[in-house]
Amino acid sequence: MSDFAGTAAAVAIRDALARCNAGAAFGLPGSPNHALFQRLRGTDPRLIVPTHELAAAFMAGTFGRIDGRPGVLLTIPGPGFAFALPGIAEAWQDSAPLLHIVAAAPGGPHQRHRHQALEQNALARAVTKAMFGVSDPATLAATIGAAYETARDGEPGPVVVQLGEHAETSSQRRPFAADATAAGAIWRRILRARRPVLLLGQGCAEAAEPISAYAARTGTPVFTTASGRGIVPENSPWCLPYDSLRGATAALNALLGAADLVIAVGARLAYNGTAGFEWQLPPERLVHVDAGAENLDCIYPASATAVMRAAEFFAMTESQAAPRSGWSEQDIARWRARVGAVHEHPAEPLIAGGPAPEFFATLRKALPDAALVVTDSGLHQVMARRYFEVRHSHGLLLPTDLQSMGFGLPSALAARLAAPSRPVIALVGDGGMLMSGLELATAVRENIDLTVIVFNDGYLNQIRMQQLNDTGRDFGVTLPTLDFQALAASVGAVHAFYEPGNPAVLAEAGRRTGVTLIEVPVVDSRAVTAAARTSRVKSFVRRAVGQRAGGFLRRLLRR
Repeated sequence: MSDFAGTAAAVAIRDALARCNAGAAFGLPGSPNHALFQRLRGTDPRLIVPTHELAAAFMAGTFGRIDGRPGVLLTIPGPGFAFALPGIAEAWQDSAPLLHIVAAAPGGPHQRHRHQALEQNALARAVTKAMFGVSDPATLAATIGAAYETARDGEPGPVVVQLGEHAETSSQRRPFAADATAAGAIWRRILRARRPVLLLGQGCAEAAEPISAYAARTGTPVFTTASGRGIVPENSPWCLPYDSLRGATAALNALLGAADLVIAVGARLAYNGTAGFEWQLPPERLVHVDAGAENLDCIYPASATAVMRAAEFFAMTESQAAPRSGWSEQDIARWRARVGAVHEHPAEPLIAGGPAPEFFATLRKALPDAALVVTDSGLHQVMARRYFEVRHSHGLLLPTDLQSMGFGLPSALAARLAAPSRPVIALVGDGGMLMSGLELATAVRENIDLTVIVFNDGYLNQIRMQQLNDTGRDFGVTLPTLDFQALAASVGAVHAFYEPGNPAVLAEAGRRTGVTLIEVPVVDSRAVTAAARTSRVKSFVRRAVGQRAGGFLRRLLRR
């Protein structure tokens, strides 16, 4: 590693990242990379040092997801590498371009006995697109350039570059190549369809404007995966504002049954995006276009597939030739009402003393359409997805199938860097704040304008609600009390309480410079209390019946 820890290697890495036009780097310095941090100080890409490597990995993935250029992650090997792994895995699940530059771990015999030694290749191989090893400093710049392009080539994802004598190269994928012939065949199917439906995933974010124009010009209804929400604004008459957590999946499947062609573009069709694979997508009426060949004919087989980016697909000449669909505006309005219907959960907590829909309606009214809302994992995400109307691509950003807690605040900071012209709001539970709340200090130090809304209920409440529904009792979900006002003051952030009588605090925070932490109290509603009481009774009855049945069986077996 010594050849890569000095000034010459640091300069080569800095210059290679500059040639790649990298936008931002995130990480913590240590002995193996302190020279690189010195060379990146005050230069491009902008270097952010958060409180730990997990936050850095979330930041790098989210920056890449929104900006399109891979976020750069810098860690030391061993503990820094290991702490970043969940964030790298999140980028893998979220199709986010990320470039991780790290020293190779010590190798050779008795590796486990060496300082900070881990089998980094084995640990990272399952959650990365590719791993590049550089053992010759002369190839350093070229390798970083190739790895940077690999991270965003085809379906985006994380790529690791390891530096040093024991670095290995593995898992490199073939370069992306669009299949124009297959895409043309799909367009011919679309031109013949009378009742087509567009199914959009996050891969369509780069083509939001032409897709919205196409839907309006052809009268084609659109629905999206959870990470694709807002690509066509949900207040558009052509958008069916669906989310699996709204409880209208049966209505969506009815629509899919009425369509003669379902056109999936830029969608992985993974678990979270398809209501746990509950969508009914008949293969003979499904066509699928995606930049990742591995996503095609995977969970949902299709009658036709094409490897192509969404922007390229909708730039083809056939897009302009597409005729008006057979759906009438009245048809789409009826399906919009059915598919977008929100079936409120019968036992939700109260937010600031009122029903959850009221809070999210107030939040929507307070924010401009282009606002970028980032959630953590937890009950607040469930309610945001259920009640918040998304009007812009990446307007609701969340961890997808990995659902990592601690994601929200670091990702919101990176989102602000990636989209500096858009207001960014982080929605975080108090559990998530206990994991990554000190990134408030990072945002203050870096002079990043950011609004953080923390839902304070004192629990890991999503898990607690599941426990209450199952047994009527909770265990292991009570959080230590945290004084958020004191936390904000300690890092130099502004603190505010949200109350129903003062909704202006949300709008004011969105316009304020600096970092604002808005505390929102969350308490059990009568419905939650009643549901827990009912579950306790049912649990008692099950146990009593089970004990009697068990005694009867034991007596029977003794005869």
